[in-house]
Order: sequence, then structure tokens, then C-alpha cells
Amino acid sequence: MQKICFYAIIKALKPKKENTIEPLLAIVSVLAIAVLGCLILNKLKIPTIIGYILTGVFTAYFFDIPLSKDGDLNHIAEMGIVFLMFTIGLEFSFKTISSMKEEVLLFGGLQIILSILTIFLICNYLFGFNASTSIIVSSAISLSSTAIVLKYLNENSLSKTLYGKATVGILIFQDLAVIPILLIIKLLSDKSSSISDLLITTFVSALIVLVLLLLPGKFLAKIVLRLSANMKTDEIFVGTVFLIVLGAAYISHYFGFSLTLGAFLAGMIISNTPYKYQVENVLIYFKDLLLGVFFITIGMQVDLDFLSKYFVLIIIFVILMMLVKAFVIYSLLKFFRGNKISMQTALSLSQIGEFSFAVFLLASQNKILNLKLEGGILNSVFGKDFFEQISAEQIYQFLTIMVIFSMVATPFLLEKLEFYSKIALKFLTLKKYQTKTSKVAEKNKETIHKIIICGYGILGQNLCSYLRACDVDYICIDNKYEKVEKGLKKGDKIIYGDVTHKNLFRHLKVEQCVAVVMALRNPETSIKSVKEILSINHHTKIIVSTKFDNFEAELKNMGIYCVIHERRELAQNIGKIILEAIKDYEEENPKNKTES
Repeated sequence: MQKICFYAIIKALKPKKENTIEPLLAIVSVLAIAVLGCLILNKLKIPTIIGYILTGVFTAYFFDIPLSKDGDLNHIAEMGIVFLMFTIGLEFSFKTISSMKEEVLLFGGLQIILSILTIFLICNYLFGFNASTSIIVSSAISLSSTAIVLKYLNENSLSKTLYGKATVGILIFQDLAVIPILLIIKLLSDKSSSISDLLITTFVSALIVLVLLLLPGKFLAKIVLRLSANMKTDEIFVGTVFLIVLGAAYISHYFGFSLTLGAFLAGMIISNTPYKYQVENVLIYFKDLLLGVFFITIGMQVDLDFLSKYFVLIIIFVILMMLVKAFVIYSLLKFFRGNKISMQTALSLSQIGEFSFAVFLLASQNKILNLKLEGGILNSVFGKDFFEQISAEQIYQFLTIMVIFSMVATPFLLEKLEFYSKIALKFLTLKKYQTKTSKVAEKNKETIHKIIICGYGILGQNLCSYLRACDVDYICIDNKYEKVEKGLKKGDKIIYGDVTHKNLFRHLKVEQCVAVVMALRNPETSIKSVKEILSINHHTKIIVSTKFDNFEAELKNMGIYCVIHERRELAQNIGKIILEAIKDYEEENPKNKTES
């Protein structure tokens, strides 16, 4: 994957002279800017996403890269969103989505409709833009950033909170809404297109995609993952996961839908299988790498000369847009979720999303965007001639920079969401925050397993049976699928995964568990797992079983909760039984005791 990304960067750079040193120098420069920028920003406690965007800005400026002329890097970057949506799908099974009908259909539908309507009225009647431009701008602004918001929610375990579920539900609907928005652009660009034909074609295509992905896809994915897991080769398992993700994305794209929709459905298909956590584990680095490339390509679309000329005007429009969008979302949600949750959700979704780039680009290519004012406040302040001189390319650049600025502001909003929510609610003179009852909060609370058992051997199986009989919540992990199948048939909570990978324990929220039990045969594997867990949270109570003296000493030096030496414990238990047997014998035969 790294080679693919480097190849894309080399091709995008396109040096003027045929010199093999220039592309290599360019790659080193880009990586240096990215690494140094992220290190400096990390010291300043500024999100790394900003570092990636700035890397793209400086790369495009110093190397004079017109990104629009080479779409290869854009296609590679889009894969970051594809894999992000796949991992989101892993967290939301069909059962979960069915329980989120309100968040997806009601909240999502109302948000799109009200946002488009409100922004259209502002653009058309207040600013004086023509109807076509107003429709395009309002449709694009109604979309929020899946890449930034969902990444933040997942990394901070907030996707199952009340405001997190509302945010995710709306984002899912927004991804679906991209399809009709693109159809609208097609209708506006081609007056001869029939809306009935487009709707029928879209409906039939959606039906085919669902049939192909949901019916055979569920069984095929499970079979292929089982076969690759049984091979016990990490490369084959990773390749299988890539095949499923990209295959589903291609099927969706082939029938006219977004790549991300297919990836999201593929994630939902795998979410109910025992492979869920291991799939997340192997994808995390590829996803983050490609997301980094995605944000670099966003920065590469900024024209610094244009930015310096219209900086103040862009900032004003960004602030106005984010305030209007947040107010619309807050106004519709406060009737369902109360003031605090509604404000948190509204601020989280106030930015313009990455899909807006595609909307603006397509509209610009079809020459729909123009600033022929039909009255409005802008006409009164600047005059009609001022805006008619602005080219379609300048309009696209202005809108693109608006999107980027709103995305740059988002990490800062999310980091102190509670603080900004309180300020906004105080500004609205709402001192008391209305929330739903504790029962609703409890219903939406994410399930945390109290005990994690590593290994499903004889010891692991007996532990699972004992905890199940005692009605204690647990989950077991094993990297041999035949054992996983055996456990599932017995009714045990067991998943497929590699316990030496830190991300697996992060997904299971190990820091919130009561204890972790190492029921593994291999002592080296136990020590690796212990180190990974302690690197996440050194207060986690870890219980390890071993029969080797040297490993017992090493484990105790690591400061874990309890180390059980199997042979010594067995000898002590047998010794206790022997002493009890002697006592019973003496009680049964007092004469022998006296004589002795």
C-alpha cells in the first residue's frame, strides 16, 4: 500500500526535466514537510489533520503541482474515505441500524431538507444568486465531513453516545443523499434529461446493489474469511479483507453510487461475524495512511494567491455558513434530544464535508456555477459588474477554500465540544440543559465486557463455562478459527483475533474492563499481550497462568495483578487435600492416633 501511495505521489509531481533524482527529492521533501509539520503541531496540541492539509498546501505551492490535471492521487486519496466508511460499517450492524431509524431516517432526512431549503433561500433571495447556483451551493453545504467527524468519534469512543448516535445517523443519510444531489446536477447540466428515467434507473441500480451485496455477499464474505483465517497467514487475511472492501466499493460505483456506500454495506455484513475485531485490527494502519493522503490532496487544491486576495471574504462566508447550518440542525433536534445533545450534534456537523468537493467540481465542469446576480444584498454592496467578472474557476476555488477552512476548524470544535456547547446555549439564553431520561442514556450506553479471556484452550473453555454459569459478562479471543466455531456452537462469547495486537484491546475497551485473563499456552505470547495491554492502561488487572518459573518472575516484575504458577498451585491444592485426608483418617481412627 505504501508503494502505491509513493507511486501516486511520484506521478503527481511530474518533474519538468527527465531526472530520476527530482521525484525522489520531491518525495523526501513532501515527507519531511508532513513529519516536521505534524511534530510541531503536536507540540502545540493542534490536530495532525491540520498538518496534513498544510503539507498539501506547501507541496502544491513549492512544487507547482496542479492537482486538477492529474486525478491519480485523488483516486488513491479517496480510498481513505472508503476504508473509513468500511470500519464505520463494522460498528453498525443491520440490527443496530434498524434500531437507529430515528437518527438515520428522521434526523438525517430533516437535516438535509431543512439545510438545503434554508441555505437556498439565503443564497437566492438574500445574496441574489441564480436558482442553479443556489441549488448547487445549498446541496453541497448541507453535507458534513464524514472523514473528520467519524474519525474523532471512533478514536474517542463517542459513536454510541446520544449525540454520537445522532451524528452518525445524520452522516449515514448524508452519504445516501449524495446520489440525488448528483442527479440534480445532471438534470441542471442537461435540460433534455428525463427525471423519470433517472429515478427509475437509480431505483433499479439500488435494488441490484442491495441484492448483490446483502444476499450472497454475507455468505461469501464469511466463507472467504474463514478459509483465509484457517491458512494462518496474515498476508492472505489482509488481502481477503481488501478484496471484500474494494469489491463491494466497485460494485456500488459500477451501478452509479458512491464507493463509500458499498464499503459501508460490506462493513455491516462483516459486523456480525467473529472476524469483526481482527478485520479492524489489520485495517487501521492502511486506513490512517490513506486518510493522511486524502487530507494532503485537500491542501493541494488551495491557491495561495487567490486565498490572500479574498481571505477576509472567505472567512466571513465560512463563519456565516457554519452558524446557519448549526442553527438549523440544533433547531430540528431540540424537539427530540434536548438542548445539550442537539447543540453538540449541531456543532459537530456544522462544517462542509469532503463530498462537497465532488459536487462543486462536477458543477464547475458542467458550467453551472456562475455569479449573475438577480438582486440581493451583494448586488447592492458590490455592484452587479463586480461579480460578473469572476470566472467559474475562481468560484470553484472560493468554494473549495471555504470547505477546507470549515474542515480545519472542525477538530478544534470537537476537542472542546462541551465548552462551545455551553457558550452557544448561554448565548441562546438557555441556562438549563434538557436531556432525555436516564433510561434512554442507559439504552444507548455502549456494551463493555467486564472480563476478557485470551485463549480458548482447556483453561479458557472452563473459564467461559464458569463465568457464563455465574452470569458474568465476558468475551474470549482466539486466533484459531476451529476453536472459535467450537465456542460459538457452545454458546460462548468468542471472537477471532490476534491478542498480540494492541488495537484489538483498544476496540474491546480494555481500560474499562474489570480484568484480563491470559489462558495461553505460549508464554512469549502472554508477555507480548501483557505489554500491549499495559501500554494502553497500566492499571488494568491482568491475571496470567504459567507453568514456567522464569516467566513467572518476569511477569511479576511487570507489576501485573496476579500470576498463577500452574504446577505449584496444583501441588499446593493436592497438598491441602492430603492434609485434609490425614485429618479425616485420624478422626475416623482415634486409636491409631493415640498409639502413634
